[in-house]
Amino acid sequence: MKRWQGRLPLSSRALAAVLDRATNGGGQFSQAERALFTACEFWAAVEGRTLLAYLGAEPTEPLCYLSIVLAAMGTPNVARALVEAVGALREAGTASARAACLNALQMRLLQTADRVDLGVARMAIALRLDSGRESIAADRAGMPATTARAGHDDRKLGLFLA
Repeated sequence: MKRWQGRLPLSSRALAAVLDRATNGGGQFSQAERALFTACEFWAAVEGRTLLAYLGAEPTEPLCYLSIVLAAMGTPNVARALVEAVGALREAGTASARAACLNALQMRLLQTADRVDLGVARMAIALRLDSGRESIAADRAGMPATTARAGHDDRKLGLFLA
């Protein structure tokens, strides 16, 4: 059976729910939500073959960050490719050598066996479920869910990573 290369309907629904919640809560994203959307933007750049433009002139820091996020999302081959690319970029002496590293990374990622779409869906669902628990706790405490959520934002990604 041929593997579908688009986004899973499950991940689309879960992402829409996270976005709706963030929008209804004043548009503020938690650290975990920002990580999720950064990973989505990154993967869209990979699939759209615009990775070089997406990462810009200083790609090492975003790639380090994304390697952690994507490892937490259950895509170890993608995470490993990013770590290896960071090493190659640090050794690249010219802009053309860095561009060649990023082009090679993009081609490698396009061939990965990792299911990034499933990782996105799992993380989006985890965030959505966590948000539901916070809303219930906020209702019981008599405070807005956004206030209750503020105390947990910095820990959500860490909990997802565990």
